[in-house]
Amino acid sequence: MKIWINRAGQNLGTFTLEEVQQRLDQGQFVATDLAWQEGMEGWKPLSEFPGLTIPPARPESPPLVPPAETPGAELATAPAAEVAPAWERLSEVGFGKAFFTTFRQILFEPGQTFARLPLNGKLGRPTGFFAAVVALQLLISLGLPLGLQLALGPMVGAYSHSEEYEKLAAMTGNLAVVIPLMIIVGFVFMIGVNFLVAGIYHLVLTLLGGATKAYEGTYKVICYSQAAQIVSVIPCVGPIAAIIWYLIAAITGLQKVHQTEGWKAALAILIPYFLCIGTAVALTIFLVAQAQKEMR
Repeated sequence: MKIWINRAGQNLGTFTLEEVQQRLDQGQFVATDLAWQEGMEGWKPLSEFPGLTIPPARPESPPLVPPAETPGAELATAPAAEVAPAWERLSEVGFGKAFFTTFRQILFEPGQTFARLPLNGKLGRPTGFFAAVVALQLLISLGLPLGLQLALGPMVGAYSHSEEYEKLAAMTGNLAVVIPLMIIVGFVFMIGVNFLVAGIYHLVLTLLGGATKAYEGTYKVICYSQAAQIVSVIPCVGPIAAIIWYLIAAITGLQKVHQTEGWKAALAILIPYFLCIGTAVALTIFLVAQAQKEMR
């Protein structure tokens, strides 16, 4: 696993543990040089880094100056193997592996994954991942039930020759045309909504003083956090689990990408979320009240 080395705010490169130890022995690195690797919350002096031995009688070390930013800001120029999630290396990894690896990284390793998210001005990759998630979700929730219903129909014997089955077959044939059209329209709508939602989150985070990166960082976090939506197809517990997983991933992502406090990241996500729920509840209550008045 590669280790970032920093001295007095200057990046010295990435090295293996053995290479760092060799340079310590040769005097190229000193005990107060700072080190960071995947999974660490912050920088540590080499004297405190596990697995290293500091040689005795070293020359006087330069003053300890923390880097201006944690490695997240340097990831755009880091080696491709260090970039995460895997979808950002789609051409290198391949579609299937990149998709399912990203799904695992976002749900189970959000902190480590978003800490290595590159900010390179390219929004096509995260938008493509979001579209793939929506497509898979629609395929499972809409296409699979209809396909099974039609496929299993002939297995019930006489029912396959009944008028009810003929109606079902005709309806399914019509839906085979309608559903793809619905999916295309839904794609365009949901991608537009996702751009808007990310903008709202970024605005709230900016008002809270927690937005240290451009809109691109927030948008990428929201796109990749949508991986949790696939869980919603699980009966009963799926929708609730998807919401919880999405909130955890999105809050963690904003905290890591913007290098801000956790409470600011949480409020940036939860304030619009609960405002939306509150508005929907209030509108529902109003419509029910109006309906009851008309019935009297």
